Parts: sequence; structure tokens; C-alpha cells
Amino acid sequence: MDFPIRIFRVADRSMEPGLRPGDYIFVNGLSKRVRMNDIVVMRHPSRKIYIVKRVGRIDGRRIYLLGDNARESEDSRKFGALKAGDLIGKLIFKL
Repeated sequence: MDFPIRIFRVADRSMEPGLRPGDYIFVNGLSKRVRMNDIVVMRHPSRKIYIVKRVGRIDGRRIYLLGDNARESEDSRKFGALKAGDLIGKLIFKL
């Protein structure tokens, strides 16, 4: 069962300056429709972790993610597009 609101802790610098390591983010797990520039949490394509990134492009059922801090980000520039089904949810707010 998916929870409607989930809390994640930002672990890296890939989304600086908006999100910094240690920030807590609240994510709407029921919101599966995303738009360009939304900040989302998704499952990493090859590791058992969650990633926080910005939606850079949507191509049908594929989502391309980009980190705001390109020098520190492992994102779609490295691993390609992700399946829309790997979406955990959209950012609501941060602490």
C-alpha cells in the first residue's frame, strides 16, 4: 500500500541550492501526473535507492530527470529516461 504523503531526507548535493543535504521533503504519493520542472522522487534505475530530481522532459511514459546542480548530479544524462511507473510522488514542501 502506498501512503499519500511520504517524507524523505535529501542525501546529496544534486539539487542545490534549492534542496540541501539534510533537508526533509514531503512528497505527495498520490500525484502521479508530472509536468516539466516538477521536483519528484523516483526509484533509481539500477540501485536500491530513491532519487530527488527535477523533471527535464516527458516523452510518453518516460521521464527524463535532471539535478539542479549538474556537477553533483547523477541523472538522466547518465542513466537515461525512467519509466513513469517508477515515480514515487511529487514534492509538496520542504523543511
